[in-house]
Amino acid sequence: ARRAVVAVDPSRLDGVPNARGIVPGMGSGAREWRRIHAELREKYKMKTVSAKECVQMMARQRAVLLDVRFQPDYEQWSVPGSVSVPYVSGGILAKMRLPGFKKVNANFVEDVERALPDKTTKIILCDIWGGSLETQPPENKSFTDPTKGAGSLPGAFELYQAGYKNLYHLRGGVNQYYEDCEKDKSLPEPDPKTWPGNLEWFGYRQFNGKDRARGQRDD
Repeated sequence: ARRAVVAVDPSRLDGVPNARGIVPGMGSGAREWRRIHAELREKYKMKTVSAKECVQMMARQRAVLLDVRFQPDYEQWSVPGSVSVPYVSGGILAKMRLPGFKKVNANFVEDVERALPDKTTKIILCDIWGGSLETQPPENKSFTDPTKGAGSLPGAFELYQAGYKNLYHLRGGVNQYYEDCEKDKSLPEPDPKTWPGNLEWFGYRQFNGKDRARGQRDD
């Protein structure tokens, strides 16, 4: 027997707006990622900045580095001078690093509006490893999409809809910043005692030998 052809519902690809009319960037009701990625690049013209450019913007243009990682991760290690507004949340099981227990923070936009009410502020969003606006998402969906990151780009998509005007993306996220500190001593150096590679037996294995001086893994 021939299989029936099931039409794709375009409304599901566009996402479902919440009560404020904002379409989520991740989670339930989210717009399809390739569409979000195209909007960030083409409609909003979002720019990506390096760790050095980020530090210069914070010093000279009063830009704010907004860290959207899970709150316990931020408390353990972070870029000096950054502000925390988590895009993901979770209870005790998530804090124990068990997979599958984090969820998108449904109040992310409102939390940012309380922390940074001036929507003309230059805000640089970062997560653990960044994702990318400089490469296209893969044609075929996979378990991990290297362009999506862990919240900074989906979060930016929601903030643009809420009226924020000057959003930037930190290339490589907090991981890249920590690695760049090994090479560029002009960057404000986080306390090396807070580096999870030194503290956690299985922590942050995306670095070769958990050594940020040796660079990030590519396998």
